Amino acid sequence: MAAGPSTSAGLHLPDLTTTTIMASRIVARRLGLSRSVASCSAGRLAKSARSVSFPTASTTKRTLHASTRYHQASASAVGTSTTDSYPTSHEQVSSPSDTQNFIDNSFQSSRTSQWIDLHDPATNNLVTRVPQSTDEEMRAAVESAQKAFPGWRATSLLGRQQIMFKFVHLIRENWDRLAASITLEQGKTFADARGDVLRGLQVAETTCGITTQLTGEVLEVSKDMETRTYKEPLGVTAVICPFSESSKRPKPHPAC
Repeated sequence: MAAGPSTSAGLHLPDLTTTTIMASRIVARRLGLSRSVASCSAGRLAKSARSVSFPTASTTKRTLHASTRYHQASASAVGTSTTDSYPTSHEQVSSPSDTQNFIDNSFQSSRTSQWIDLHDPATNNLVTRVPQSTDEEMRAAVESAQKAFPGWRATSLLGRQQIMFKFVHLIRENWDRLAASITLEQGKTFADARGDVLRGLQVAETTCGITTQLTGEVLEVSKDMETRTYKEPLGVTAVICPFSESSKRPKPHPAC
C-alpha cells in the first residue's frame, strides 16, 4: 500500500485512493461482479476520496469538550438555541466584559472597587469579572423586589403560570448557550453541562404544574372539625446558589 499524506502532527495516513480501489475490488469479487464494473466503481470512489481534506494543527479549534458535530446535533435534538453570540470554544476572550447586576428589571454596572476574576478551568483564561457588590447595591436590589411584590401577589395563579411557561421556553431556546456558560465558568464537560440545564428545566416545568397545589386544602380532622390551609406569597427571599447546582437554583416560583 502506498504511503499516504502526512498531517502537521507527523501522523502518516494511508493513501485513500489505493485503499478505496482495493476495497471496491474485494466487494465486487464477493458479489460476483465483473472486473469492468469493479474498476468503474473503484474509479468513482477514488475520485471522491481525492476531495477529502484533513484539518491541520493551525486550523483545528478546541471546542467546549465536544466535537462540532456533537454540538450541532445536540442543538437540533431537544431545546435548540437560536442565539449563536456566545463562546463555543476555549479560545481566549479578547476583551472580557464585567458581569453586571440585574436590579429593577435592568442590567446595571457595579460601582464597586473589588472584583473577583473568573477563569476558564480548562485554559485559565479570564472569562469575566464578578463584582463584590456594595451595600447600596444590595439595598437597591431588595427595595426593587419589595416594590414589585404587591403587584406579583395580586397576580392570579394562571397569570403567574403563563410567566413560568415563558421562562421554560427561554431555557429551551437558549439551552446550548446556558451549557456553554457552565462549561466555561465551572469546567464541566459540555454534555454534563447540557444535563445540568436539563435538570434545571425540569424544576421549572414542575413549577408550571404546581398551581393546583397552591389553592390550599381542607382536611376533616374529626367530627364537626376541619383544618383549612392557605398558601400565600412570602415576599422577598434570598438564595445562595452552590456552584455544583448552578442551573437548578434559584428559580422563580409562582408561590413566592
